[in-house]
Amino acid sequence: MTWTIFGYDVFETIIELLIIWLSVFLAFRFLQGTRGGGVIRGLVVLLLPLWLLQVLADWTGHFDRLDFFAEQFLTYVFLLLIIIFQPELRQAAVRVSQSELFARFRNTPSVGGTTISAIADASVFLSRNQFGGLIAIERDNSTNDHVVGGQSLDAEVNSPLLKSIFWPNNPLHDLGCIVRGDRIVTASVQFPLADDSAMLSSDLGSRHRAGVGLSMRCDALIIIISEQTGRISFAEHGVLTTINRDDLEVELAQRLNPKSDTSSQEQNTDSEDVTSSTSIAPGESTK
Repeated sequence: MTWTIFGYDVFETIIELLIIWLSVFLAFRFLQGTRGGGVIRGLVVLLLPLWLLQVLADWTGHFDRLDFFAEQFLTYVFLLLIIIFQPELRQAAVRVSQSELFARFRNTPSVGGTTISAIADASVFLSRNQFGGLIAIERDNSTNDHVVGGQSLDAEVNSPLLKSIFWPNNPLHDLGCIVRGDRIVTASVQFPLADDSAMLSSDLGSRHRAGVGLSMRCDALIIIISEQTGRISFAEHGVLTTINRDDLEVELAQRLNPKSDTSSQEQNTDSEDVTSSTSIAPGESTK
């Protein structure tokens, strides 16, 4: 037995409405706080009267020319949305490529624990001495298509080398360096600056804008050390996050190697359970 309302199947209509609602909800959630959110609200204000005009024209049989204008505008609005939301669509594509659904197809360069410790140690040193630093750590996507220039190094990551790169008056210290796996591939690299959609504070300088700009174009994790305040920040997917010095190494491990970090936590939990069970046994035998 099939239930229908106005000729439409009830079950099928409910599923379609749920899918449409979920799609709109996820789109608004993704665009919340970005330039795209304001554009969407403006388009709703513009498109709603045009849609009502079409309904009125179909109902009355008049206003043919206005109906034609509204129909043509609504036909090309999809192309207009692609042009307007090009930065947001690029970020969405990067996030989709990072999902677990495509994990088996990715060839992510592994970042070893020694490399993470070296980067954290160098970053803390630069922070305490208020030396500016900009380090991009590649993950799934290469940064080659988004950066300009640079001095090729192809050197193993170590703390003294990173400190020397960003030491004041060093010829390579002004711009950024790129880490791929356990090696520093290039230094003195120019990163793309973030556009207005990032909505960064006017107090932030070109180093922060460059870090956020690169993170909006690929999935690299960018470490930014402020020369004015010594503050350490992460730029990831266009979002800037301040990191405490004491938590830096742990944060790097969680963001770069989340699976290995989870497995290590499980191993630690298992070892704690074994220790607690062995400590209880002597007490039980004495009773």
